[in-house]
This record gives sequence, C-alpha cells and structure tokens, in this order.
Amino acid sequence: MLHLVPPTPGASADSEPPPGARAGLEAARLAAIERYGILDTPPEPAFDRITALAADLFNVPIAVLGFIGTDHVFFKSHHGLDATQAGRGADPAAVMTPWLRTEFANGFHAGVPLHSPDGQEIGTLCVIDRRSRRVDEQQLRRLRALGGVVTDMLAMRLAARRALAQAEMTSSEVDHRAMNSLQFVASLLQLQSRTAVLPETAQQLRAAANRVLAVARVHRTFTTIGTTDRVPILAHLRTLCGEVSSSVGSEIRLESHDEVDVPKGQVLAIGLIVNELVTNAHKHAGDPISVAFRRIDPTQHELSVLDRGPGLQAGFVVTDPAGKGLGMKVVSALAAQLGGAFYATNHPIGPGARFTITFPTT
Repeated sequence: MLHLVPPTPGASADSEPPPGARAGLEAARLAAIERYGILDTPPEPAFDRITALAADLFNVPIAVLGFIGTDHVFFKSHHGLDATQAGRGADPAAVMTPWLRTEFANGFHAGVPLHSPDGQEIGTLCVIDRRSRRVDEQQLRRLRALGGVVTDMLAMRLAARRALAQAEMTSSEVDHRAMNSLQFVASLLQLQSRTAVLPETAQQLRAAANRVLAVARVHRTFTTIGTTDRVPILAHLRTLCGEVSSSVGSEIRLESHDEVDVPKGQVLAIGLIVNELVTNAHKHAGDPISVAFRRIDPTQHELSVLDRGPGLQAGFVVTDPAGKGLGMKVVSALAAQLGGAFYATNHPIGPGARFTITFPTT
C-alpha cells in the first residue's frame, strides 16, 4: 500500500497548469533548489540522524531524504537503503511514485513534501516498508515535524552560504583598498627618493618603498583567495620574485616545484623576508639570486635565499645586532614572529651565501 501524507492545512489544491506554465514553474523550482547547493553533495551526519529517527518513529527499515533535480531525486540520506537516487515522475505531487511502485510494489510508504520559503517543492522525506501497514495521525504529525526540521536546516545552510559570500566580498574589498593605498604610499616614497640630495637617503627611501610594495603584494594575493585559511605559497613567491626582479633589475630564480600551503597569517612575514633578503643579495652579491621554499619534514618549513657573491665574512652571525643593517634586523624579527630560526652559511656549492629561515608547520 502506498500512502501519501495529506497536505498541511492551507496547501494549494489548484488544477494542473497548462504545459507552458508548467515549464515556468519547473524553472522556478529548480532555481529554488539550486540556491541551497544541496543536490549531488556528500552525506552529512545531521541529515542521516533525521532519516534514522524517522525510521525509528514509524518502526520501518527504510527512510529517505530526497531532493528533486531535473530528472532524478537525489537521496541526501538513505537509511536502510543502498540506492542514492531514484528516477522522478512528471507529477510534482507524486515525484517518487513511479520508483516506489517498481521497487516496493507490495509495500508501504508515507512522505511529506519539503518546500522552500516561496512555496517551491524541493524535496521529500519519506519512510518505506516492504510490507503493507497502517499509520496513525500522531505518526504523520511527527513526520511533518521532522520535515520542518529539514527545511529549517536548509534555511540555516543558505544563510551561512550567503554570510560566507558576503564575508568574502568584504574581505576582498578591504584587501583591495589596502593594496591601492599601500601602492600609493610606495609611489610617494619612490618620488621622494628621486629628489633626495644624499645618495644614502635616496637608497633608504627606495628600500622603504620596496617594503611597502611587499605588503601591498600580499594584500593583492588575499584579494584572489577570499576567506580561505591557507595559501599556496609557491604561487605567491613566483609572482613576488618576478616583480622584485623587475624592480631591482636582478635575475631571481624560484628553485621550488612542489606546492606547499601555509596559513594565511604567515604569508606577510614570508613575503617580507624574501623581499629583504633578495634586496640585500642584489646590493652585495648581484646576479643570480635564488629563492627556495620546501617542507623539510612534517613539522618544519625551510625558506632560503642564495646568491653567488663573495660569500660571508669570517665570524658573520645574523643574530648579532652589532653592525647589522636594518634589513637583517627586520628578517630576524620576522623569523621570530614565525617561531623559527634565522641563520646564514656560505653557499653549499661554490661561492656565495645562503640565508635560511626554518619555522614550524601549522
């Protein structure tokens, strides 16, 4: 016996619309369900608990939560059943009836329709038995109540999706404005450097402009990744090396190939470190300059900048503030911010120097 739960009080009982109107109604219904982003998505424990409870309330082996697509009903949850979808009928009021009559010809089913706030029928919650049986009004009220819980969950999912989209838009706009402001400040510093009387002052102004631009580049990266918590660092470093290369006029190679995702909060420090060390290598060693980033073990990242200059002077220690320039102090502070260590050695192959920061993965 197939049994459909009667419509709730006040539900429409209008006659069937003409074909042209049916197509428009179906388009509106599909648009309503697309807003929820629920079709053909993986199982979720919250919905599985709903179908398990429905089966228990009716003392039946099967309960299904289905959402109606273009040509099939997708089972978001299917308690006691292996099938993940069913063909749908043309009649919106009995969308699963053809499948049920085929699969459970001598059985029973009771279902409640699920509606969007604008009245579009987007799914069904039903209980199924392989044998005929009867249900009472109290059970039907409980099934309707569970159907209401499902639509409430969908409403919360939709609100969360919209809030996330708004947060991504807001975050992107903030980063875009910050980037523009920082680029403007960098331009002012570069203009000021051209009018400086002393060469040392001009150099310091250009260095300050490059630091500001390094921060601007990070904000530009953030405008493209939205609210994600992790950033593919090699993609960022590839862009950074290309732009710094054009800025300082040196050849800068990125000698890393396997992409590594790092927390968003580490990207600024990593970018500034590379900017400082590359600028320092350009000043003291010239071309070529190499940048390398890798995960050396499950707990540690390693960032290195290598040059082919004369190498380090005897007794050079990066952590010794005496006689060190602002760049080394900035890198030391940024390495500490990452919770890592900063050290320098001669190039492992041939002449030159290697500046390295190791810091923990998070």
